[in-house]
Amino acid sequence: MRRLTYDEVACLFMAALILVLCVHSYVSGICYKYELNNGLFCAAFCTVPVIMKRSGALVLPGPFVILILAAIAFHAFGVLYFSYDELYYYDNLTHTLSSVTVSACVYLTLVCYQVYNRSFLLSPAMMSLASAMFMMTFSVGWELFEYVVDVSTGTNMQFSPTDTLRDMLCNTIAASAASTGMYYYVRRRGAEDIVESLRIHPLLRRFVAWGSDGKRSPIRLY
Repeated sequence: MRRLTYDEVACLFMAALILVLCVHSYVSGICYKYELNNGLFCAAFCTVPVIMKRSGALVLPGPFVILILAAIAFHAFGVLYFSYDELYYYDNLTHTLSSVTVSACVYLTLVCYQVYNRSFLLSPAMMSLASAMFMMTFSVGWELFEYVVDVSTGTNMQFSPTDTLRDMLCNTIAASAASTGMYYYVRRRGAEDIVESLRIHPLLRRFVAWGSDGKRSPIRLY
């Protein structure tokens, strides 16, 4: 059996830590079932990078794993101990972390598509624009989801219009920064080298390449 790598240890440690926080918060009467279930889901999600790596599906880069764990940990702590309600800017922190994480993952997905699917060519700048626009669109959808949940269940996920606008601003800044950083990262290292390091399973590679005719129609934006 292969030894655990540092990113796998980090994932398992974070999952265990969040489980401990779930138990402490619930036993102490701080959180209720909704917050507990949210925390348990976060703990389970921390193990996803390990499962993907051990199953041979995909090996995420270490910095990506740490970024994902940070976003999950801050969200779990905020839910279990009501930091979202008690700390004014806590929501901005989690939105920023989540937006950076999602934007980087979207960019990485586009890089894989760029390498394995020969249907068209995306420049690094175009992938930056696409990942930033995806995150901005996703953030709008998320705010609408929060509004629907508040109306239908009586929760208070959206505190005010100002809070919503502040969240959108954090998402926009974070998505722009992450996509710009990924642009320079890909330009410096190269798309093929990055994708090769992911060790993507052949089935996933075929899925990404589905519909490709082996030719490229160059679409460039620099």
